[in-house]
Amino acid sequence: MENLFLNIFFIIGILLIYSGISGIFTDINKKRSIFKRKYLILVLGVIVILLSVMPRYFENVLTRFIQIMSVYFSITFIIFCIASIFVNIRLRKKEYEALIVLGGYLLNGTELTRALRKRLNLTIKIYNEQKRKPKIILSGGRIREEKISEAEAMCKYLVENNIPEESLIKEDKSKNTLENFKFAKKKLEELNIYKNIAFVSNNFHILRAKIYASKNNIKADGKGSSTLWYYFPEAFINEYLAINVMYKWILVIYTILAFVLTVVNLI
Repeated sequence: MENLFLNIFFIIGILLIYSGISGIFTDINKKRSIFKRKYLILVLGVIVILLSVMPRYFENVLTRFIQIMSVYFSITFIIFCIASIFVNIRLRKKEYEALIVLGGYLLNGTELTRALRKRLNLTIKIYNEQKRKPKIILSGGRIREEKISEAEAMCKYLVENNIPEESLIKEDKSKNTLENFKFAKKKLEELNIYKNIAFVSNNFHILRAKIYASKNNIKADGKGSSTLWYYFPEAFINEYLAINVMYKWILVIYTILAFVLTVVNLI
């Protein structure tokens, strides 16, 4: 059983390395500044690989502690995978009063990424399927070196694809997912809409977005668009990291318990 946990821990390390390398080369290819976070993820991946291998060759206090910690990351990763599948299950079609489209960064300051276009294409599909057309809240401000807000870029794309401008509401203050829902909630209140709401993002992002929606007391269905196969592992492991950071107090408590268990075994 211990080897199983170490194997899953090893897989997490591989995904982290893939994420770091993929992210760095993507930024180089797109000719934009590289986030330091991507280098950190790459280094973290190498460390995880080394830690997952050590207990197979050494038996000491450190490797015992690593084995106990690998249980935490393995179980939380499995739960994360199952939960991500569950929240992406497509339920029967429903009539919505409002759709919230979560923004994503822009290329060259003004251009939509392929991932963001997929979100918008899914939004168009949902909108056209509705008998009574919902309001569409486009949520996203300016991040990095963007020349216009994400909301403005998304609005332009939807109008070009025959979505009437009067159905579109721009929210251009938010800079992350939590703020997307924080400021979108104000727009919903202005519209007097409190139910039959859906938010649209990429499938890898739905679970964390669902959590943030709940934090803002927004009861909404998550609608996930597809993700390119080569980008999915990077995005997926980044979401896992983000949720671990979100609930870091659980990791801290488990780490303390793991340390105590390791010490007790020595007595």
